[in-house]
Amino acid sequence: MWQLDEVIRAVEGTALHTAQGSFTGISTDSRTIQEGELFVPLKGPRFDGHAFIGEAFLRGAAGSLCDKGRESELRGAAGTVILVADANEALLDLARDRRARIGATFIALTGSNGKTTTKELLARMMETTFPVAYNQRNYNNRIGVSQTLLGIESDPAFFIMELGTNHKGEIAELAALVKPDMSLITNVNPSHLQGLGDLDGVYREKTDLFRATKEGGAIFINKDDPLLACYKPESRIHTHRFSMLTKAESTLDILEDKGLLGFDISLKLGKETVTTSTPLLGRHNLANILAAAAVAHQSGAGADNIGKAIEGFQPYAGRFRSMESTRGYTVIDDTYNANPASMEKAVATLVGLPCKGKKIVILGDMKELGEETAYYHRELGRMLAKADIPLTLLLGDQIRVVQDEVKNGRVFFFQESSALLRHALEAAEKDDIILVKGSRALRMDDIVEGLL
Repeated sequence: MWQLDEVIRAVEGTALHTAQGSFTGISTDSRTIQEGELFVPLKGPRFDGHAFIGEAFLRGAAGSLCDKGRESELRGAAGTVILVADANEALLDLARDRRARIGATFIALTGSNGKTTTKELLARMMETTFPVAYNQRNYNNRIGVSQTLLGIESDPAFFIMELGTNHKGEIAELAALVKPDMSLITNVNPSHLQGLGDLDGVYREKTDLFRATKEGGAIFINKDDPLLACYKPESRIHTHRFSMLTKAESTLDILEDKGLLGFDISLKLGKETVTTSTPLLGRHNLANILAAAAVAHQSGAGADNIGKAIEGFQPYAGRFRSMESTRGYTVIDDTYNANPASMEKAVATLVGLPCKGKKIVILGDMKELGEETAYYHRELGRMLAKADIPLTLLLGDQIRVVQDEVKNGRVFFFQESSALLRHALEAAEKDDIILVKGSRALRMDDIVEGLL
């Protein structure tokens, strides 16, 4: 429940109409707003929420924010209206106010790859012992993080927040909003170079999270990441290191690689050891498991409960999920997104899987690589040439250069996904394994659906 005076103070606004003195919650979507909520009309590249203020009131909104100077757009406003300098910034102001009143321990995480899977794993592990809240799906930008903070009605013991970035300063801004007690960076790889410049820019952006961690808090360092391993932590915070390759406070050993069935693993977490299994594929997912387990254990979750959570965790759509088609071949759906490191790990995992049939890769463009776009797509081609995949199908504008690097005659480029899908369906046979991966802009998930 928000009181009118609390909202006005938080957003530094002015009440134009005061039909209601309180609000049951905050909403940014006029289509789903609930009776009694306050509407925040956000502005974006494709929409402006001010056009829907009237609709929000018709659907039961008790009030709405409105940018100063746009009072003429308040037709149909039948409740409280608060004028603000900028509704987008006001949403963050409301989130800051809510954050100040949440007594939970905040765990924030970011990284070039694996952050959403790691967040979901960590939530499952923590839920075995504590009341936990976390941002759903990939609500990891300034709007998503704000909405998550504003959507919590009661205080959990722990609040897990995934933070994303595609431009300089975004992690610092989000971390200032979240004020983390504990921070984790999964890895640092070439990603969002269009906004971050180069790998060093990615490193500086990601490690802003460590620098924003509260005094007396804790940061978790991946010793297997060559850049993060060199990070020099401040003495004001505690440091916990984890590794699959060398000695650390938390480690993971593979007991058995079971191919498409996952792994049997052993985790050493401080002085505790637990043996468990996971259906997740790929060593990159084992790194995600270890990162989550290190944080969960340091937060007070027991090793046995962590092991049970790992065993029961299933991969999400688009994140290296293995599925059987009706025609008897296996499709690995890794279509959520793509950058150079995740492409390399996905292909390497496919190469290492036992297969009675043949292996096929269907790849789409890697976006937001800026001036390095051609370089990284050619690097992908050189990697595929060494992998010697029997059939490679390509979709997109930038990825076409892969053909220049793979000269075995088994690489085909398509301008339309429908033509690519027809070719894939003709080539696929029983016992084959097909990996599908590419940036979300190419809707590679439609190809997965067609293959199944």
